[in-house]
Amino acid sequence: MTRPSLQRRLLWFIGLPVAALWLGAGLWLAQGARHETAEMFDRELERTAASVLAVIASTPDAAFAQRAMGQGGRRDDDEGPRPEIVVRDRSGQILLDASSLPPLQADGGGAHFHSLRHGGETWRVYQRWDVARRHWIQVAAPLHDRDELLWALMQGTLAPLLALLVLLPLATWLGLRGGLAPLRVVSRAIEAQPAHPPTLTRDDVPGELLQLTRAVDALVGTLDATLERERRFTADAAHELRHPLSVLQLELDLAGQAGDAASRQQHLQRARAGLQRMERLVTQLLTLARVESLEAVPDAAMLSLVDLVRTTVADASEHAQPRGVQLSLAAADDSTVRGSAGLLDIAIRNLIENAIAHGRSPGRVDIWLQARDGHVELVVDDDGPGFPEAPAQRLGERFLRSSGSGSGLGLSIVHAIARLHGGSLAAGCSPLGGARVVLRLPRQAGAQ
Repeated sequence: MTRPSLQRRLLWFIGLPVAALWLGAGLWLAQGARHETAEMFDRELERTAASVLAVIASTPDAAFAQRAMGQGGRRDDDEGPRPEIVVRDRSGQILLDASSLPPLQADGGGAHFHSLRHGGETWRVYQRWDVARRHWIQVAAPLHDRDELLWALMQGTLAPLLALLVLLPLATWLGLRGGLAPLRVVSRAIEAQPAHPPTLTRDDVPGELLQLTRAVDALVGTLDATLERERRFTADAAHELRHPLSVLQLELDLAGQAGDAASRQQHLQRARAGLQRMERLVTQLLTLARVESLEAVPDAAMLSLVDLVRTTVADASEHAQPRGVQLSLAAADDSTVRGSAGLLDIAIRNLIENAIAHGRSPGRVDIWLQARDGHVELVVDDDGPGFPEAPAQRLGERFLRSSGSGSGLGLSIVHAIARLHGGSLAAGCSPLGGARVVLRLPRQAGAQ
């Protein structure tokens, strides 16, 4: 199968219209030359008739009559091609006969042209009366003289155009080959960088290719980011699961070697707790990978953040009670935002559960929801050891943990969800003595 060629396509799209324009121009020039030649031919007959009439007007009719009788209607062919001329007076007597055409009758009409056939040729005839209407003249010439003149003119005009038409495909092909050279440059640029994402949008890229190169760069950048996320997910999973799997393997080995039921049960209990931690870790990894792969909120809608917080606090109280953690909520009513209820529920749940897990036991976690400066702020305070200064500045990085309130995958998920919603995540010191984490989301304009 012949592969489609952009160069052949452009050659057809350019060559056919140019050939059609050339043909139209040739026909227009031929028609114009024909018209001009015919006018020039007719004007020559008119000038000849006027010249002859001017001579006759100054010569006695008798002298012309005697010359006509002496010539007997003969003409000297040695002088070469010349018009056929017949002159008569008012009575119809021939004063001058320099024509081989059959006799033509004089009429009383005005000056005019007509054509006739004689001797296998077509003749152009011009006839008229002089101003005094004393003499009538006929001037005729064969049309092949006009055709020869027209052909000479056409040869001088159309020959260069015909040569141009023959050379046009080659010139067009060379021009297209040179014009499409930037495409080959772009292709070579891609081939030259197989291990790195190519940057095709450069200063020397033509404007017609700018949109294409930008689109390719954006596509390659998106693919590279996707591959980077997959590589990072694989590395994170391998890094985080290595220790729990080792602990799980150890506990199961110890359970198998235990000599009494109590020791065996203790090791199995630890193995079960390790499995639960692994399950939570895998869930967080998958959630983080899904959130980071999104470029926009898929199910964005208007929702009240206070309703989500109240529901989450009610659910989290079940985890807080075994640790003796007291939860308190102070929420403002003007907390309408635009976002995904599912993703925001994950973010709020991670913040509260992180504060419960890393605060004191028994302890206290205060949750504030307030509207300020066009944003809705969710503030979570705990009474744990808090953040050291450096980890607080690097909040949201994966697996970054402090000795007290950790900021591992849970806060990484919250940070990714906040950025997806156009918000931010910040950390500081809590009045309770522990950590304060603030989730800021854009407040919906006009919300009450």
